[in-house]
Amino acid sequence: MGFFDWLLGSGRALCAGNERRAEAVARVIDAVDPRLGLIGGAHERLCPAVSHALEYADRVAASLPPGVETTPQAWAQSPVLRAFFVRPADLASALSASTDLQDFLASPTGASLDRVCCVIAATRSEQTVLGPALEGEILRQDVEQKTVSFRHFRMFGFAATEEALRQRVADIVLEGLVLAALRENTARQQQGDRLAFAQRLLAGRLQLMEQSRAGLDALECGTYHGRDIERLRGQLDANAAELHRLEAAGTGLEATLAGVIRTLESADSVIHAEPLALYLDAMNVVVPPERADAAEVRLLEFSTATPGASRRVAFLATFPREAVAERKMDWSAGMLML
Repeated sequence: MGFFDWLLGSGRALCAGNERRAEAVARVIDAVDPRLGLIGGAHERLCPAVSHALEYADRVAASLPPGVETTPQAWAQSPVLRAFFVRPADLASALSASTDLQDFLASPTGASLDRVCCVIAATRSEQTVLGPALEGEILRQDVEQKTVSFRHFRMFGFAATEEALRQRVADIVLEGLVLAALRENTARQQQGDRLAFAQRLLAGRLQLMEQSRAGLDALECGTYHGRDIERLRGQLDANAAELHRLEAAGTGLEATLAGVIRTLESADSVIHAEPLALYLDAMNVVVPPERADAAEVRLLEFSTATPGASRRVAFLATFPREAVAERKMDWSAGMLML
């Protein structure tokens, strides 16, 4: 969006009469820095970027495959559950071991629910192994095969219905974009502080070296030819140029607002999500889709721009409350705490 677009009020037109967009703009401002609301036209400038982020968040939520009945009894009939969990007992253990799920069921919102919908996310691992496979009519024992496994399960986005869950997923995507904007803003501020400190330090060192150069020449037996001072001046100039580039990009609240808009407009690169279809046999070996024993496992694969974050896969799960074993009090641990 160009300068004249927001100056003439196109952002206001986009948000006018749309309660969800207007509320999202207010939430973004409050989460990043409430003082952004003091900037003239901040809401109008944010609205197109927030609208873009909301549309992307809705697409991500809609791209999740239909919910899967996630109970030990449904394990044998569900390719997704068989791929994620080795046995029905492992599925039951995963549900009962989720602290997030247990906390939700104990909350006022979850206490009254008979059924729960949530997202189950995991890290997908692939490994190449040698195993038996038919090549035509010949059974070979040393064929390279790719196996898939899932670990690091996490459950989130709890809701009463699948529709409410998809809305919660969209909200989570928007929240993730706001967090990314906060990280970028913090990193920019820290970089500016480092450059300013380095500028003062380099200037001080240069001043001391220029003042004491004659004495140092005598100690160095005439080996100095201005190299140290010239190198330090070069470092000072380079640091000053980098600091100038950072300041030219904007400072203070204006820079923060611009960073938020930039992040929201790049939603698909900050949080990347796309449907994933795996075709697996009973041993979680990747096979061609035309194979008779191929089972289609439909998931959503996603990743974030957070440094060190790994790609994750997810599916929508729905299950009755009784499928989750009630959390028991650890009396031994309680006595130790006393």
